[in-house]
Amino acid sequence: MSEDNWGRIFDIDTLDASALAPGVTKRNVFWAKNGWDDYCARHFILPEGEAIPEHAHEWDHFLISLGGHGAVEVEGERYDLPEGNWARVPGGKSHIFRNVGKGDFTFLCIVPTHGDPHAKKYKMRADRAKGKKP
Repeated sequence: MSEDNWGRIFDIDTLDASALAPGVTKRNVFWAKNGWDDYCARHFILPEGEAIPEHAHEWDHFLISLGGHGAVEVEGERYDLPEGNWARVPGGKSHIFRNVGKGDFTFLCIVPTHGDPHAKKYKMRADRAKGKKP
């Protein structure tokens, strides 16, 4: 098996996600780089007291809380995400991700490839290298 098919999350290079919130850490775990062309599973660490501001887009978010205590507010309604919980944010709904606990809030977030700027760029370059048009 190649190194792109297994590993430790914390050995994956971090990607710039500073536009989301101060101190946020992002790693793309499963994406076009290792065979998942249509979706991207991202690992986020949101520091204590931070939030990813309100935004909306047409795609769904699928969230899995791995550690700490977060919350997602969807159109003003709050849903708690302590460790081990999951949520789906429907496309088109305005939402905010918050760290509401002590320490880091760690979670997986799955979106379509076009919903992640790094995955979208990687896939476009890979397709171009194969002679595919966007």
